[in-house]
Amino acid sequence: MTPTSRRPGPDRSADTPAYRSLLAALPAVYRQGDFADRFVSGFDDVLSPVLETLDCLDAYTAPGTAPADFLDWMLDWTGADLPASVPEAGRRYALAAGVRLQGLRGTRTGLELMVRHVLCGHVEIAETGGTRYGLWPDDTAEDHEPPRVRVRVTPPAGMPAQDVVHVVRDWLPAHAHATIDVADPRPAGPPGPPHPDVR
Repeated sequence: MTPTSRRPGPDRSADTPAYRSLLAALPAVYRQGDFADRFVSGFDDVLSPVLETLDCLDAYTAPGTAPADFLDWMLDWTGADLPASVPEAGRRYALAAGVRLQGLRGTRTGLELMVRHVLCGHVEIAETGGTRYGLWPDDTAEDHEPPRVRVRVTPPAGMPAQDVVHVVRDWLPAHAHATIDVADPRPAGPPGPPHPDVR
């Protein structure tokens, strides 16, 4: 059990660990008797939570341990626009992947990672691919079909279809003609292991 700097008394609401008490910082001459103990106990009640928060500050900014309100705040730093229905595990993955995941926006790999690990769903992608070319910069290619993408997403239970469509459309290439199908939800499960490209 952690030693405490307080002596039991009717006015003591909780014990403060000795290493966090102001009494431990006083010279030994002031620690004789119980006057100093009673005097600094009021300060301990106020400052102990502050010191405890500072001791755990790194946990507030780590993707795996950040409180939910900090999580959403830090996601704004990465430019992630996630609906409220996205599971917490997916939000934590998006924060851990950060700008590396954002760098894959508009690619097949990025869309697969977004659906599988952030939305915690299943995705099937069919695309025509292809590129346009010309001899001169202002050449047009009317005879070339624009690229087409068909995305079928099976979201976890409880995620509205409009949220799925919003995220998928945001991650598709802007020039591609896309068709997005949302299948019946499946029971929510834990996200898969991180993709090696976003560690």
